[in-house]
Amino acid sequence: MHKFKRLEDSMLLGPQPTEQDLQQAKEHGIKTVIDFRMPGETPDSNAEMAARHGFDYANIPVSKASLSADQIDELERIMDEKEGPFLIHCATGARAAMLLSLSKARKEGWDAERTFQEAKNLGYNLQESSEFASFIQSETSR
Repeated sequence: MHKFKRLEDSMLLGPQPTEQDLQQAKEHGIKTVIDFRMPGETPDSNAEMAARHGFDYANIPVSKASLSADQIDELERIMDEKEGPFLIHCATGARAAMLLSLSKARKEGWDAERTFQEAKNLGYNLQESSEFASFIQSETSR
């Protein structure tokens, strides 16, 4: 779990979890895994791995090539409907950090700079990706 950042609201954020990470997440009280990886991005099914550890599971496929406000809506819906605490992840954690930061930006009225700073506080420099940077600029200027 050393690769995961514990957030103040009982959430873990990070990269693709291992079987050991999921076992430790269970011990930390995590109830639901939210996965932002695309189908086929992993050799083994994240849904099956989460189920083996007794987690509820949701997948929101996110690709840099097809970022959408619908993905933020889906994250918010899942977090409202499913039981937390949550472990949210993608391959590195960047997509998860971006969508979580944008969800908070919506609620708090943050501009792009504040959203980038919040993601940096989570350990992710989203300005390094032109796709992420453009999407955050677009979403926070609405």
